[in-house]
Amino acid sequence: MKLAAPGARPPARTLPLALTMIGFLAAATAPYIWLIEHFGYDDILREPAAVILIEVADGGTPLVLAWFAFAMSALLFIPVTLGFSRLLGESGAASRGALALGVSSAIAQAVGLLRWVLVVPPLAATFVDPHSTPATRDAVVVVFDAVHRYGGMVLGEMVGQLLLAGWTGLTALQLWRNLVVPRWLAVAGALTLPLWLVGQTELLHAVTPAVPSIEVVPLAFMMWEAWLAALAVTLLFGGSRDGRAVLPKPSIEATN
Repeated sequence: MKLAAPGARPPARTLPLALTMIGFLAAATAPYIWLIEHFGYDDILREPAAVILIEVADGGTPLVLAWFAFAMSALLFIPVTLGFSRLLGESGAASRGALALGVSSAIAQAVGLLRWVLVVPPLAATFVDPHSTPATRDAVVVVFDAVHRYGGMVLGEMVGQLLLAGWTGLTALQLWRNLVVPRWLAVAGALTLPLWLVGQTELLHAVTPAVPSIEVVPLAFMMWEAWLAALAVTLLFGGSRDGRAVLPKPSIEATN
């Protein structure tokens, strides 16, 4: 005979996910802070191409490695997405949609960030090469602008962020329905959605000045990361279903 606790979630399902989320947040935050301090990210993205290329050339190997670490951290969101799918245990459209959106977002953002590793450094080296002609430098700027807009603005930012917003919305819905954590945590995740959507105006403004630019994406990311951290802590130390601690309800279960 043994005591079972059907009212409690098995630690084997929550502990790995909580640790994965913490690892993801740590892996993403470390290179992000480094890039802020040493590359002026993300303000530098609004500088002219020539300024960015010179800064990339000056950054050298440490800058490339920081971007590589940042790109790889985006892929670490895939196991987070898979962990939520297993934890919530749903088989409906919301569960399948959340899984697809989360994985797609991670890949889109990683591909967008990898331009700083494999594409931009050679362009920067050519741009600062004293043997490069003015025509060559002009060509480099044109190529950089195209790569920067497509890899960064299209894939990494607009597609990646909208997919992430979709994952957040569906995951918040499932958390609300399943009562895996306090419902206020589900609501907190949903509150980031308007910021993701409004933040796209900054990208649209770059090509359509008539659209007002509202720079709220950094705030959306900070709120989203704080939400993910709160979920991780809740799962790590024991969640709740209605704001109160989940107490095990012992029952007798026969065993061989």
